[in-house]
Amino acid sequence: MRQDKNYTIIGIKGDQIEIMVEGISVVGRITLRDRRNIAVEIINPFSGISEQSGCIPLLGLQVHNFLGKAGEERAASLLCTLYCFCRFVDEHKERLLEALHNYKYKVAYAKHFSQEARELAQRRTTTLENLLAIRKELKEGKIDNIQYQRRIRPLNKVMKLLSKEKEIDLDAIFD
Repeated sequence: MRQDKNYTIIGIKGDQIEIMVEGISVVGRITLRDRRNIAVEIINPFSGISEQSGCIPLLGLQVHNFLGKAGEERAASLLCTLYCFCRFVDEHKERLLEALHNYKYKVAYAKHFSQEARELAQRRTTTLENLLAIRKELKEGKIDNIQYQRRIRPLNKVMKLLSKEKEIDLDAIFD
């Protein structure tokens, strides 16, 4: 039995791992384990949440890998992190759901009803209508192919710029 900062490793049998965190037994399952990667899923007291460790670079494989003792310690650390995350979410579930609802409302507003979103949509619609009108003139024979290419080139550039323009800043809404 090894004592670490936040947990005690009780045992690892095959792909089953058990640790003790703040007096609570936490059971998990190692879902992926090779030289470069390791992933753990929590089974008890929560279930259905998993986490994967960062990949060891190829040059690091000369010294480190997840097949030995380092893999067991990393799996225990991941399981401890998963347990702490699940406990936090469970304790703050109501506030998190309220914040999510508020966030979704703000994103919907920003995408569809804000002044910037409406202006961007209007510019896209106007440019598309102009492109379609020029195409219609070509089909009706009012302009030839060379005139069509000359008139459509600047509108294509505008459409390309409009497609690259950022619609909304989700990070700003989240903050």
